[in-house]
Amino acid sequence: MGITTRDLAPDDAETLAALMLRVEADHPTGFCLGAVEILEIMRDKPDAVFEGAFDGDRLVAFTTMIPGLTHESGQPFTLFGDVDPQRLGEGIGTLMLTRSVDRARAIHAETAPDVPARYAASALEGRDDQAALLTAAGFEAGRHSFLMVADLCQPIPTPALADGVSVTGFDAEWAEELRLAHNAAFADYPDGTPMSADFWAMFMVRSAHSRHHLSAVARDGEGSVVAYVFAHEYAVPPSGGPGPEVHVPFVGTLPGHRGRGLATALLARVLRLARDAGYSTASLNVDTHNPTGALGVYERAGFRPSHRQDFYRLDE
Repeated sequence: MGITTRDLAPDDAETLAALMLRVEADHPTGFCLGAVEILEIMRDKPDAVFEGAFDGDRLVAFTTMIPGLTHESGQPFTLFGDVDPQRLGEGIGTLMLTRSVDRARAIHAETAPDVPARYAASALEGRDDQAALLTAAGFEAGRHSFLMVADLCQPIPTPALADGVSVTGFDAEWAEELRLAHNAAFADYPDGTPMSADFWAMFMVRSAHSRHHLSAVARDGEGSVVAYVFAHEYAVPPSGGPGPEVHVPFVGTLPGHRGRGLATALLARVLRLARDAGYSTASLNVDTHNPTGALGVYERAGFRPSHRQDFYRLDE
């Protein structure tokens, strides 16, 4: 029987989560979701496209394509996907990547034909098959990031907070204010694109993985957001360890307040809160082209590189 493809629906969430676990057991991916997390994306990000490749009734590969917020410099698309480790080398990955890019192209042609499109994907360092697949499809290698992991059983620094700054947790009532602050904090990052309100609500506000009580938001004397560190907990720990693991998806400081040690102090606060709540490890991703020297901040906080992801992009 040949390979068949179709869009994945909420009824497929458990099956897709099981495939992701099989892939994760073979190699880290950075995109291993539980069924609840898959359902959340399907529900709250209806323009995201999940597609599966089936051999009979068995799911053997998947792709996920997520359109980003269109802005004057272009429309971004983020692509993820993988193949069952037992089915590598059969051309299934080529089939699925081609279909995913073609689907993104069609969406771009329909929704934002007057601006460029950027299709972004990643490959684990050492996965020559993934790199070859992407380059054959016209993607070019660019930046890379490290997944970094910290052992929370080790001493956690306690740096002092800058004078005149107050800190609270994440309050959903501030969602839009925090989104705008995040977009401002990352505006000068390599290939930075603004976060849309719908994705922010899905990923940061309503998601089952958000841990608002472990997050930290710093404000100045006038009440404006000047820095933040957010906390999540995923169904499958990104480090591949046993957990429980707190993941830090974003560390941001507004440009006018960098160099004051705010990120260092807030990160230490979040790690202490997580340790006291029973978490044994913490993880985060850092772009090695980060312009703020974040890699050094994280190393001083006790994080060490676990594995590297290489970014690829196709601009049209």
